Amino acid sequence: MVTWCVDDLGAAIDGWSRYLDFHVIAREELDAGAASAWNTPAAASCPSALLQPASGEPVFMRFVETGERYGFDRPLTSGWTAAELLVEDPDALADKLVGTPFRRLAGPGDLFPGPKAPRAMQMTGPNGELLYFTRILPGGSRYGMKQARAFVDRPFIVTIAGTSMARMSTFYGEQLGMRVMEPISFINGILAHAASLPPDTIFPTAIAPIPGRKFLIELDECPASLPSRPITAGLPPPGMALVSFTVANLDATRLDLRTPPTRIEAAPYGGRRAAVISGPAGEWLELIETPVSGEW
Repeated sequence: MVTWCVDDLGAAIDGWSRYLDFHVIAREELDAGAASAWNTPAAASCPSALLQPASGEPVFMRFVETGERYGFDRPLTSGWTAAELLVEDPDALADKLVGTPFRRLAGPGDLFPGPKAPRAMQMTGPNGELLYFTRILPGGSRYGMKQARAFVDRPFIVTIAGTSMARMSTFYGEQLGMRVMEPISFINGILAHAASLPPDTIFPTAIAPIPGRKFLIELDECPASLPSRPITAGLPPPGMALVSFTVANLDATRLDLRTPPTRIEAAPYGGRRAAVISGPAGEWLELIETPVSGEW
């Protein structure tokens, strides 16, 4: 689940449901349990909405109206930067989104030469959220990722901008126990523009696959001049605020939790406990306790 803190909840709901076929699962005030688990008392009772892709995959977009705006139209800061979603046809999607609140930044284009190359497009959403829409053909992913099951499907990659690849790799590799691939140098025009850097700036990028071949975390190393994201006291970070992951047992973790695990009854938690940790780039990760045998 990707949580965005935005200044216009109505625009988010209208844009994502009307043009991307996401279904509104719940629209209500932010659950007090979630605000407690995040240690963000000022977010309690903020209007929020939970949306799910048309495929029915249990992977969600959540929008919380905090009155703050942070997106691609603002200077880049460290932390979560973008969500990448599976789509069936980025070219058709580009045509569909002309004249909508979704603004195309680049693409569609193949990511590398070859008949099965992933094809991607970069856009911004109604609240400035940075989004990548990617088509994967069968056998077209070196990480074993599967293709979309709906015209616009679930997020499958989340990206982080930080100033130290070493710290990010240590955190995700050693503390979270993930396999972090060796960094590869890329020219990333979108990231360079957001950071007010020359378009040919080279960014070391590493991938951390999540077991199960359905999700990846992308780590982008930026220059040391990248500022931290300002956070208003009592609120989550603005923009792409936090990403939620399942864990088997919160009591067994030795990670530094913002608060003790808190039980949350609202969707999609369904009575599960949750807690938040911070990563090396200031990114917030929500850990939702889900036993290995549990299902959403």
